[in-house]
Amino acid sequence: MGPITEIKKFNPFPGLRPFAPEESDLFFGRETESGEVLEKLLNNRFVTVIGASGSGKSSLIYCGILPRVRKPDLKVTSEWTIISFRPGSDPYGNLAEAMAESAVISDGNAGSRETILKELLSSSDGITEAVRKLIEKHGGKVLLVVDQFEELFRYSSLGKSDSSHATTSKFVDCIVNSVSQSSVNVFTIITMRSDFIGECAHYQGLTQLINNSNYLVPHMGTDNYREAIVGPVNYAGASIDPGLVNILLADIGDRTDQLPVLQHAMMRTWNRWQVLDEPGRQIDKTDYDSVGTMSDAMSLHANEAFEELTPRGREICEVMFKTITEKGSDNKGLRHPSKVTAIKSIAGCTSEELFEVVEKFRITSRSFITPRQNVPLSDDSIIDLSHESLMRLWDRLREWVDDEASSVQMYLRLSEASAMYQQGKTSLWRPPDLQLAINWRDKHKPTLAWAERYNPAFERAMVYLRTSEKEYLEEEENKIRLQKRQMRRTRIVALILGIAAIISVGFMLFAFVQKIAADRQTVLAEERRVEAEMEKTRADAQTEVAIEQKTLADSNATVAIRNEEEARMQKEIADSQRSLAERNAAEAIRQQNIAIEQSDSAKIARIRADENAKVATEQKNAALRLRMLSIGKSMSIKSLQVQGQKDLQSILAYQAYIFNKNNGGVENDADIYAGLYNVAKLYGNVNYKSFKGHTGGIRSIAFVPGKREFFTSGYDGKVLKWSLDATDQALQIVYSGTDIIEVLGVSPDASWLAMGSSNSAIKMVSLKGSAGYEMTGHTGKLKSLIFSFDGKSLYSASLDGKVLKWDLSARTNTSLTDGTMPITSIDVSFNGKFLAGINSNGGVVVWNEENKSETFRVPTTGKNIKAIRFNPGNNTLAIGDVSGTVELWDISMRKKISEVKAHTAQVNDIRFNNKLKQMATAGNDNSLKIFNIKDITDLTEPPINFSDYERFVMVIQFSPDGEIILSGSYSDRENLISRPAHVENMVKDICTLISRNMTQDEWNIYVARDIPLENTCADKSYNIQVNPIK
Repeated sequence: MGPITEIKKFNPFPGLRPFAPEESDLFFGRETESGEVLEKLLNNRFVTVIGASGSGKSSLIYCGILPRVRKPDLKVTSEWTIISFRPGSDPYGNLAEAMAESAVISDGNAGSRETILKELLSSSDGITEAVRKLIEKHGGKVLLVVDQFEELFRYSSLGKSDSSHATTSKFVDCIVNSVSQSSVNVFTIITMRSDFIGECAHYQGLTQLINNSNYLVPHMGTDNYREAIVGPVNYAGASIDPGLVNILLADIGDRTDQLPVLQHAMMRTWNRWQVLDEPGRQIDKTDYDSVGTMSDAMSLHANEAFEELTPRGREICEVMFKTITEKGSDNKGLRHPSKVTAIKSIAGCTSEELFEVVEKFRITSRSFITPRQNVPLSDDSIIDLSHESLMRLWDRLREWVDDEASSVQMYLRLSEASAMYQQGKTSLWRPPDLQLAINWRDKHKPTLAWAERYNPAFERAMVYLRTSEKEYLEEEENKIRLQKRQMRRTRIVALILGIAAIISVGFMLFAFVQKIAADRQTVLAEERRVEAEMEKTRADAQTEVAIEQKTLADSNATVAIRNEEEARMQKEIADSQRSLAERNAAEAIRQQNIAIEQSDSAKIARIRADENAKVATEQKNAALRLRMLSIGKSMSIKSLQVQGQKDLQSILAYQAYIFNKNNGGVENDADIYAGLYNVAKLYGNVNYKSFKGHTGGIRSIAFVPGKREFFTSGYDGKVLKWSLDATDQALQIVYSGTDIIEVLGVSPDASWLAMGSSNSAIKMVSLKGSAGYEMTGHTGKLKSLIFSFDGKSLYSASLDGKVLKWDLSARTNTSLTDGTMPITSIDVSFNGKFLAGINSNGGVVVWNEENKSETFRVPTTGKNIKAIRFNPGNNTLAIGDVSGTVELWDISMRKKISEVKAHTAQVNDIRFNNKLKQMATAGNDNSLKIFNIKDITDLTEPPINFSDYERFVMVIQFSPDGEIILSGSYSDRENLISRPAHVENMVKDICTLISRNMTQDEWNIYVARDIPLENTCADKSYNIQVNPIK
C-alpha cells in the first residue's frame, strides 16, 4: 500500500501504545534493525530482543518483523502461524488463549483454551506438543512471540499473583525445550527490558539461548528519529515544518524512553492541527506549543481525562493509579498490573464505577492504560499502564506514586515494628514516629485489601499502632494531671507567700511606728534633761545666796540671829531644789535609755521585716520559675504535635528552650531537646545529617583524633571515610572487598587505620601515604582493636578468646591471656593501667597488665554482658547486658556506683563524652539514649531518647569536640546519622528557619494570658511581600 494522496481523518501516530501489526505502514526508522533481528531468528530459530523501557521493542516486532515474515518473498516460504502473547500473571493461561485464537487443535474439544492449557501443563515439552498438533492440523511453521518477557520475573518476585517461582521455572523450561528440539518447526521471539536481563542468569538453559542469539535494540539516531516523525506525516498526506522537526529532535535529548513520549506528543499535535482544519498549512510550532510540547503534553492530556470524572470517579482514579504503579528499590517508577477485582476491593467501588474511570483513560485518542479500547472489560481484566513514562511526566501521577511509596514505607515500618514488639525486641512507638503513623492512618485510611499487597499482618500492625497511641495518650493525660497538680501547688505556695509578704509589710509598718514613738521619747527625755539642768542652776544660785546671808550673819550677830531662821529655811529650799534637779536628771537618763531600747527594737523589727520580704520575694520568684519551666516543657511537647506548620513548630521549640534556659532549667533537658530535634530533623540543621554510602548495616565507627573526620565499616564489605563538615557528603572509599571489616581503630597521631576483618586478619592502612601491611595472630573474627595512648602498641581481641598486644614497630604480638580465661571483647582505661574484657560466658574481667594480683571479676551472676566501656577521664567502667541494664563501676574501689535501665533489649554499645559530661548507649530496641552524668551516682534524670531507627542501633561515637553523636544501625538505609549532642548546637541558626514571631492568640494558647508577649526572634515580624504584576 503506497502513501495516501489526500489527508484522511485518522491519526498516524499511536501515542503511548506500541504500533499494532496492521499499522506497519506507519512504522519508520527501524528498517535496518528489523532485517538484523529477522536474520538472527531464521538462523537460530530463537532471538531475544533486549532494550530499555520505551526503546520500541514491541513495535519493532509487530511492525518490523511480523510483516516481513508474512511476505511471500521470504526465503522460507512456508505459511506461518503467529502466536503473540504477554506472560502476565498467568503465562500458561495467556499462551493457551493466544493459541486458541490462532488455530484449532484437532481433537474432541475442538481447540478450546482449557484443552490447550491441559496440554501445555502436561510436561516440560508442553509447548512443543501443543505446537506439533497445531502444525499437524494446518502445516507450515509457528512463530511464538513472547512480548514483555520480564513480566515472568516481576510477578514471580512479588509472590502475590497466581504465578509462583515454580510456575515461572517450569514455563522457562518449556520455552527452552521448544527451541532446543528439532522435530517441530517452532520459532521464538522474546522481548525483554534490559534491566531484567540479570534475572535470566538463574535459568541455565535460557541463559545459553540468550547468549547464542540476542539483539540489543540500539538508541535511535537523529536520522531515524527524523524518519519516525516525517514518515507517518507524509504517509497520511500532510507535511510538517522542518523547523518543528528540528525542535522535536532537540527536545528528545539523550533519554532512552523518549520514543513513546515523542509518539504521544506527535499524536496530540496532529489532533490539534486537524481540528483547526486549515487546508494547505503545514504542522508547525504553534500546534506543538499549544499541546504543551514533549515536556507537558502527556500531563495536560491526562489531566483532561481526570477533570472529566465525577468527584467519586476522581477518588477511584487515584486509587487505581496507585494500585497499578509502584516504586522500585532504585526509587524509579514501575508498573504493577492489577486485576479489576483487586482494584475494586482497594477502592471500595463497583465494577461499573471502575469501568467508567478506565474508559476515560483507554480510549483510542489517549491509550494511557491497557487493555485497549476494543477489548471488553471484566472482573478478571488486568489494568496496566501503557508505558512507564506516564509516571515521569504526569504531574498528578508523580505525586500519587510518591505518596503511595511513602504510605507503603510507613506501613512496612509499622509492620516490622509490630512483629518485633510481638517478639519482645522493641517497645511501643512514641512521637515523632507515632504522630507520623497516626497522620498516615488518618489520611490514607488503609484497608486489609490494600495492605495485603505488601504485608498480610495488617491487623497486628493496626493493633500495635492503636496500643502505642493509647499508651501515649494515657501518658500525656497523666502529664497534664501532674502539671495541673503542680500548678495547684504553685498557686498555694504563691498564696502562702503572698500572705507572708503582707504580714512582713505589717511588721515593717509596726517597726516604723515604733521608731517614730522612740524618736518622740528621745526628744522628751532631752527636754526634761534641759529642764533639770535649769533647776540645778537655780538651786546653785539659792545656795550662793544662803552663803552670802550666812557671811552677813557672822559679821552682824544681831542680823544673823534675826535671819538665822530665814537662812536655814532658804538652805532647806535649796536642798530640796537640788534633790528635785537630781531626780529630774535621773529620770531624763532613764527616759533616754528607754528611747534607745525602743529604737533598737524598731531596728530589729525592720530588719526582720526586710528579711521576711526577701524570703517572700524569693519564694514568689521560685514559684514563677517552676511555672515557666513547666510551660517550657509543655510547649516543647506541643511542638511535636503540630504538623506541617514550620514557623509554629520552630517557634514553640525555640521559645521552650528560652524559657528553660532563662529560668535555670536542666541544661540539656530531654523534653526541650526533643522539640528542637524534631525541628532540626524536619527543616534542617547543619549538625543533623544522614550519610548515604553503605548499602548494608554499619559495623564500626572510628573518628580521626582531633578532627571532624571519621571512618565507617559496614556489612556491604566497604570502609568509607567521611567529613562531618562536608556539605556534599563527599566520601572516600578506603576499602571494598569480600571480607567484612568488623572493627576499626585510628592511631592517636592519625597516621594509621587498623581494620579487623571477619577472616581474623588485621589490615593496617597508612593515612600518611606509606605502604600498608597485614598482621595475623588470631584465628577468629576480630571484635576489638584499641591503640595504646602513645600509639606504639595495638590491643586486639577476637572470638578465638585471645587478647594480643602488638608491637607496631616490630609487628610482633604478646598474648595477655593464659588460655583459661577466653576474652572476646576488650577496652583499655584512660591511662592504660587496666584492661576490661567480656569472656565467653558473658562475664566481665578487669586486670592490670603489669600486676596480675589486681585482677578483678565484676559480679555479673545471672547477667549476660554485651558491651563494656571505660570512661576516658577516669577509672569508671560501664557495662551493658542483654536485658538493657547499664551499670557503672569504680574499678579502683571495686564497687558499683550506679545503675540504670537504659533499654528494653540488649545493649550494643556505650560511649562517654567528657566534654559535656554525657554517656550514650545503643540497643536492640532501635534506640539511642544520652544520659547526663555530671553526678555519676544519680542517673535518674530522663535521658535524651532517639527512637527513629528502623533496626537495631549497633555502634555509636561522639566526635572529638563532643558536639556530635554519630550512630550506625543495622538497617540497609538511613543507617548512618549524625545528631547534635546538646541543645545549644540546634539553636544557633534556628531563627533563619522562622519568618515570624508568635501572635497574641498563639501566645495565649501555648503560654498564658497573664504572661507578657515576647518576641522569640528579635528581628522577625509579619512580612508582606508584594510582587509586581507584569
